[in-house]
Amino acid sequence: MKILPVNNFYTKPISNNKSLNIESNNTPTNNITSVSNPNFMGNNISNRVIDIDIASFKTLSETMKKIYRKKCENFAQLIDFDKMANPRKNFLPLVKDDDMKKFLDCCIKNFLSLKDSPIICLGRSPKWFLNTLYWMKDGIEDYKFVAFSGNWYRESIWGIKKDESKAPTKEEQNSYKNYLKSIQADPASIVKIAQQTGEKVVITDYVRSGFGLKSFLEVMSNIAEEQGVLEDFAKSIRFHLFASNEYLEERYPDGDAPTPALLLPDKLLPYREEIPKYFVDIPLDITLQILENKNTNECRATYYPAKAWGIYLPNKYKTGMIPNSLMEQLKGISPDKNAGINFSIPMRDYRNLLNFRILDYLEQNGLLRNI
Repeated sequence: MKILPVNNFYTKPISNNKSLNIESNNTPTNNITSVSNPNFMGNNISNRVIDIDIASFKTLSETMKKIYRKKCENFAQLIDFDKMANPRKNFLPLVKDDDMKKFLDCCIKNFLSLKDSPIICLGRSPKWFLNTLYWMKDGIEDYKFVAFSGNWYRESIWGIKKDESKAPTKEEQNSYKNYLKSIQADPASIVKIAQQTGEKVVITDYVRSGFGLKSFLEVMSNIAEEQGVLEDFAKSIRFHLFASNEYLEERYPDGDAPTPALLLPDKLLPYREEIPKYFVDIPLDITLQILENKNTNECRATYYPAKAWGIYLPNKYKTGMIPNSLMEQLKGISPDKNAGINFSIPMRDYRNLLNFRILDYLEQNGLLRNI
């Protein structure tokens, strides 16, 4: 079942209304309505959570919505957290209404400004913000998800150094280029989109050291050079990056926290003055619940390190589970022998219940878009 909006940069904005009112319904939505049968969920949540996106949510009956609200409320008692990426984070984010309001405020304040631009969501971190705005009235019209995981740069006493053992091979880079072309996110396609829309394509990502984004841009600049569009590519992109200064200060109390930065690869450095960048600061509580929570990694099909580039295409599986045979193949060649082992059915349930929680809150407060 489809989780994300279609990859289409050519649609028009939903509305020119820039403001959204998240106070439209004063009724608390975290007061879960009980159902008559206390055993309605059974003991195993894994077989009871459907893939929930805006389309499937709108087909749920009121009885099913009550059931899913109860599942959200009792999540910690229902799930096997040993099968989660982080068993110690045994909670579902945004269950409290106050947390949900802060999250929606964060989405609107920091990402709604992108609504009239073509958007690339790099990796999993921006997806919760962008999905939520796609589901909201007067939110963004669309975005394109580009899978990318890992990096091959490290900080050393000599500065930033490239770890060649983790960098992609020529064959892996060719496989990644084929993936990008299949979703029209390769450099030549980005140049074309910018020319057709008259807008620079926004690349949004969560940054701390900036090494992951630099690794991605190195691959993109290599491909752009091969395609003969390096300069045009550089002039067709802009960056909307986010981090949490408060989180970094708490994690590095000795004052050696990395400064979130856009680190361009060598081939893009000549164009650095022509590449706009904008940073936003994410509140600490939202960072801890959504960004610095490995359990919110939606599924293993979006886990896409260089070693996986020749094994599977993320767009084939959307945000679903890739076959175990392919995951075992990845483990066999990956330096990380534990690659993907935590991308389990309970994690899929976690993602779908969080999807439900956001969609349900939007609907109860009159904020859910029509489809």
